[in-house]
Amino acid sequence: MASAVAEARRVLREGGLLLDIHPSDEPVSLHVWHARHSLNGDLTEQPENLEAIHRAPVGELDQDESLGDFTAATDAIAEALDNGFALIGSATFDYRYFFDSLDELTEYLDEEWEHATASDELLERALMVMREATTPPKLVVVQRAVVTALRKV
Repeated sequence: MASAVAEARRVLREGGLLLDIHPSDEPVSLHVWHARHSLNGDLTEQPENLEAIHRAPVGELDQDESLGDFTAATDAIAEALDNGFALIGSATFDYRYFFDSLDELTEYLDEEWEHATASDELLERALMVMREATTPPKLVVVQRAVVTALRKV
């Protein structure tokens, strides 16, 4: 990330913008969401009804050593403020991954996800919460992300 920021500093003209989006170093968590009332079973298509969704936190995924890469990205952006960039704005947001079943979640974690794993204990807790849901549940992996806008000065 430090190399990328240095290259941006080299190629951007004065006043040019650098936009960075990367996962934060906060733990990734697993939740079970289900509608308090029927929403046609599709939680991802009902953002205006988020208050009607019951969100049950299950726990945190086990992070691997690459979590330090996210800290390094944040540090590189902070260092850029001392080296030719001014902060325009920064915000964090939740990036969510939705799954219909434990099998779908574990397959994704095994094949696609490179930063965290789910322990057997966490998966058991998720299964118990899913069984208690009164409407079709979704497994939701929640990862905090950081977006930062910098201007070259």
